[in-house]
Amino acid sequence: MHRISIKPLHAIWQKAREVMIKLGGDREMEVPQEFLDDDAPPDAHTLLDFWNAHAKNGQIPTREEFRPDTLEPWIGNICIYEYVPQKDDFLILLEGENVIALTGENWRGAFAREVDCRYSSGLHSAMTTVRLSTKPQIHQLRIFQKEWQKAIRLLLPVLLQKPDKEDALQIFLAIFPIDD
Repeated sequence: MHRISIKPLHAIWQKAREVMIKLGGDREMEVPQEFLDDDAPPDAHTLLDFWNAHAKNGQIPTREEFRPDTLEPWIGNICIYEYVPQKDDFLILLEGENVIALTGENWRGAFAREVDCRYSSGLHSAMTTVRLSTKPQIHQLRIFQKEWQKAIRLLLPVLLQKPDKEDALQIFLAIFPIDD
């Protein structure tokens, strides 16, 4: 997989965010973070540690390592997106039960750009950064449906290996509410 520097992508994302703020959007809804703060939800820390433990020698972890039984502690907080090259978008394959309960919505079968259109968010851009860099992204965000609720969002790239077919890049989006 080709790797590129995420610094130019981050600069583009930052400029787009500035424009959104000028237009009255964003409202500090998605704030990128370099690392998880110590006071971030413990489950966010353990899931990110799990991903890092399986990202050996700079390789993306595989779905063989990210099975429902190995993800059991976090499974309700995980949504699975799969990159669809023909659309240059990310199809939502699975929505975690805790995410549905938190947001009151199930976006299964939709695309990341549809979420962006509905909430003026930068989800597609953030996922593209993950796809191109093959590195996780961390954001503190406000839950779009509940302005008062903050959360940590992890975007974790995972490779679905398909015998006799091209491998598929999936991004595991995990949301963990922050208790105020």
